[in-house]
Amino acid sequence: MLKLLFIFFIFSGSDLQIPEDTTSVSIPKEVLYDTNDDVSPIVFDTKKINEYKKNKDFDYSEEELEENWWQKFKRWLGRIWSDFWYWLLGDFKGNSFLVFLIKILPYLIVGGIIAFIIWLFYKLNPGATLFKSKKNPEIFFTDEEEIIKSQNIQELIEKALLEKDYRLAVRYHYLFTLKKLSDANIIHYEFDKTNSDYTKEIKDEHILIHFVKVTIIYEYIWYGSFEVSEPEYERAQKMFFKMTNIIPENID
Repeated sequence: MLKLLFIFFIFSGSDLQIPEDTTSVSIPKEVLYDTNDDVSPIVFDTKKINEYKKNKDFDYSEEELEENWWQKFKRWLGRIWSDFWYWLLGDFKGNSFLVFLIKILPYLIVGGIIAFIIWLFYKLNPGATLFKSKKNPEIFFTDEEEIIKSQNIQELIEKALLEKDYRLAVRYHYLFTLKKLSDANIIHYEFDKTNSDYTKEIKDEHILIHFVKVTIIYEYIWYGSFEVSEPEYERAQKMFFKMTNIIPENID
């Protein structure tokens, strides 16, 4: 028994080598050679290669474009946005729906702001006064000649005063002034002439001064589309009376 234990300890402390399998035989691999003598190396056309090098369509090199200020701003803003949600929710990348919602949320916010601005603009309507057309004159320019030549302008003035349309009454006063100047042969009335044209035709300096004054009043009230109160009309009426009183009835 002691001998067996001694032999066991000897073999357990020593390295046992397993004999190689001598039955396996290595077979050498056969090397095949090309015995065809009609072989020549490939020759590339150097000129053609240079043409391809110059052609931009065959340039596959990738250029790193430098970011502009807008791209840098968007990247910085995106980083702040991601950091905010990471601080708020932690690692939310596992939830695909939450990731999708966070990605589209900035676009929803921007769209909501634009919609609010449009709604606010529509409600306040600040551009209404800019695009609103002025009040159309009650008398069209083409009717002016008919009024001067065929209608009783004094009756038109009285009718406008009864309706308290003082602006229209000023219009008739000016037409009456043109009628008297035309009847007195001081001006040659034509409906397509301007008030400036009439001032050039008036030779009498005293009449010209008064005509310029009533023309200024008329253009301010009529073409300015201002509402005229009764006291304002009375002051304008006095100026027109002075004008018509200095016009002689007939000048040959």
